[in-house]
Amino acid sequence: MKFSSIFLTLATCIGLQSHAADRPNFIIVYVDDLGWADTSVRMMDSDPESASDFHQTPYLEKLASRGMKFSNAYAPAPTCTPSRKSIQFGKTPGRLGYTFVHDVLALQRELEWKDETSLADVLKAADAEYITAHFGKGMAGERMKTIGYDVTDEFDGNADNGNFHGDYIDLKSRKKLPPENPKRMPELEKRSVDFIEEHGGERPFFLMVSHYAVHVPHAARPELIEKYRNLPRGKYCKDADYLPVDEISDGKKISSWRLQYAAMLEEVDEGLGAIVEAVEKTGQLENTFIIFTSDNGGGLTPNGALKGGKANLYEGGLRIPFVVAGPGVKGDAQCDVPIVQWDLLSTLHDHSGSEEKLPDDLDGGSLRSVFKNGNAGTVTRPVEGFVFHYPCYFAPPVSVIRMGDYKLMEHLLTGEQKLFNIVTDYKEEKNLVYEEPKKALELKAIMSDYLDSIDAEDIQDVYKARFAELDKFEAQAKKAHAQAIERAAGDEKKIQEADERLKKNQERFEKNRVETRTNMVGTKF
Repeated sequence: MKFSSIFLTLATCIGLQSHAADRPNFIIVYVDDLGWADTSVRMMDSDPESASDFHQTPYLEKLASRGMKFSNAYAPAPTCTPSRKSIQFGKTPGRLGYTFVHDVLALQRELEWKDETSLADVLKAADAEYITAHFGKGMAGERMKTIGYDVTDEFDGNADNGNFHGDYIDLKSRKKLPPENPKRMPELEKRSVDFIEEHGGERPFFLMVSHYAVHVPHAARPELIEKYRNLPRGKYCKDADYLPVDEISDGKKISSWRLQYAAMLEEVDEGLGAIVEAVEKTGQLENTFIIFTSDNGGGLTPNGALKGGKANLYEGGLRIPFVVAGPGVKGDAQCDVPIVQWDLLSTLHDHSGSEEKLPDDLDGGSLRSVFKNGNAGTVTRPVEGFVFHYPCYFAPPVSVIRMGDYKLMEHLLTGEQKLFNIVTDYKEEKNLVYEEPKKALELKAIMSDYLDSIDAEDIQDVYKARFAELDKFEAQAKKAHAQAIERAAGDEKKIQEADERLKKNQERFEKNRVETRTNMVGTKF
């Protein structure tokens, strides 16, 4: 039984009483694929490219002006699913055993996380009066109600979106969302505001708004798209580098995808503004922590001055925007202390005043000190550095450690290493591995010790699981083909259609096998 369940049972037995004013509220707005430099808030004051001079996020600017932004904030992984698990449980994806999207080894082992202690569990253990809600994209298969959330949108009437996607009403019908609900942004805003209006000021609450935006395919209100079509290009608006050009306006080339992206991001920002306004109306703004961040680095390049992007472990894939405001948070400040999202569970535990002991195997530490003191603050964690383990079959498999000023990257097949002083060279332009071999050895030893301690996934086991999965898929396709032939009862047209389906499936499976074999020989990173 989870420690929160034991606590809640005891609290009920002794008639524990609490009031909303005794505990702070927490709101996390979690955006999908939002890059470090994509908002109009400079994540690093000294770097003008750490913000967009084309995208507009005025409500995030207001949040940053009364709170703190972090120049060195990291997502747990360069792709969504492992990050969304990690942020919930305060552990690295490596420790949780789910390290990349569609982690075949984890799926083969049928791992579950319902017995882990979640953000919601921590708050309920602090005070039985906390009410918790999760709206939007979930963790790929894990029901949010099984990990402590009282209110979710997993079931919407007769349609089950499973907290999974923002493009269809439900997966089974493949019926697209109506144009007035692009990427479920208006729906998420309404649910969030309704929840705050119902519970704000009455009970302490935790709300996690997990956006489907700004992930592809892009969608936004037409009038917002038109707004950006008519805006002048900014100095750092590099359309030619962004996506293929397909429009010309005022003699300048513009990607319509960029216009959609900008409009979609502004609509996310409007949702943030509506949430802040709703909290303010309840009289709870000064008692509410509001955190705005992203699940991985930017899905579309360039990511400002950062190298790389989503699905790789350069800074562009891991470093993300992070803005927080709330009680005790230093105002209008930039903090350069490195933080990572698996710190948030310990942070909520600390700020909620919980007297319950946290699990022994957490990786994160409380951010209270840096929230209050900025660069003068410190974070104490159970483990050294940030270790990002990415034994991926569809991309170069790499493990990384960020510790102090340095970052070491190592290819899991070739052993190739790259070492950067990430403070003086956050653009990752100069590999120091030959100039500072002792530092590389030091970081390698710490990273290896950590990965050994958690029995981290082995890349060769991942490849084996992937091939086994493809064999399973092909066997299922052959079985479906045989059933289709039997149902066809000699109908030549239906037999031909069944044969064509099987052939296409087999070609797809073989293509996937070839791609996996290609990565196995050591694709460079």
